[in-house]
Amino acid sequence: MRFLLFVGASNTLAEFEIETQIKSAKLLQPNVYLIEAPTALSAQTTVSKLGCSIKLAKELVGVAPSSASVADLVTFKNFSVTCLDNFQTSASLNQEIKNLLQKGRFILPKEQFGLSPILIKKHRIDEFFVDQQREEVWQTLWVHDYQHWIKKDRHLPFANAKAGILPPKIARSMVNLLPFEPAGKLLVDPFCGSGRLLVEASELGYRVGGSDILAEQVRETKANLDFLEIEAKLEVLDATHLSDLFHEVDAIVTEPFLGKPNLRPDQIRYLIPGLQKLYLGCLKDWLKVLKSDGYVVMVFPSFDTGKHLYKTSTVIDGKLELSYNLLKRGIMYSRPNAEVRREIVILQKK
Repeated sequence: MRFLLFVGASNTLAEFEIETQIKSAKLLQPNVYLIEAPTALSAQTTVSKLGCSIKLAKELVGVAPSSASVADLVTFKNFSVTCLDNFQTSASLNQEIKNLLQKGRFILPKEQFGLSPILIKKHRIDEFFVDQQREEVWQTLWVHDYQHWIKKDRHLPFANAKAGILPPKIARSMVNLLPFEPAGKLLVDPFCGSGRLLVEASELGYRVGGSDILAEQVRETKANLDFLEIEAKLEVLDATHLSDLFHEVDAIVTEPFLGKPNLRPDQIRYLIPGLQKLYLGCLKDWLKVLKSDGYVVMVFPSFDTGKHLYKTSTVIDGKLELSYNLLKRGIMYSRPNAEVRREIVILQKK
């Protein structure tokens, strides 16, 4: 069976997350992938674990991309049809279907990706996609649980959107850059902050642990995890001494301390050596913590002053290459208008 997977346009990790989790997926157009699965349930189960996924549509085999064929499939009062091969014809096709039905109402898509998941869930809408050139018809069968994502983003006991923390969907995508099944695996975040990465890892099925040098951050993490009924080993601990209290870890996924915010361009050059010293100390200590072939998925900040680009990820070039295999670098994420860009690097212990 074939499906269309729609991913969030703002999630720049989508390509790498899908590459890791659904190796056979094919990019059809920006933010739309073609995937295959034996059943609709298995496809839904797979995409519901992704941070980037927002919507899934199933191919309706044998259905012609005509107004009459689609009209026969409408069951709700509201419907919407998006033409994938010629978006401009969407309005006329919707009107033709309404005329045939002589009841209900259509909702015009504003873009070729169709309607938003919020709109579909709130108003019970039959949504279809047609490609008349390829003679294909698809129907939306799943949208992400936006209310749960909003809860994790805004309604945890400690959630501050202005604090520069990772959005839940980006945190989920980061965890999904790990190329193995989570069952029974231990994942640790040594800069746990308010626990965003641990929440996503736990929901995927990992055993989780975290630490932070600030006791207040550990308390915030515990409150957030308790709110979601998630168990974790949490410690107040310097990330460069993680090996004091953690052992036999399968993966470390983390966004470390990125430096003080709002620095002037002339101050940034003095920040870089201190950050690199911290990251180097962490990566050396984590070799004692990780199992053989264990993974590190880590954010490294980069700063563009307009005159010079400062990248902290260069710290892994050199002696660390004797201990880690560099699997991927240059995966970039940043909030709109952010001063600091995040480069995500994937390492594996040799």
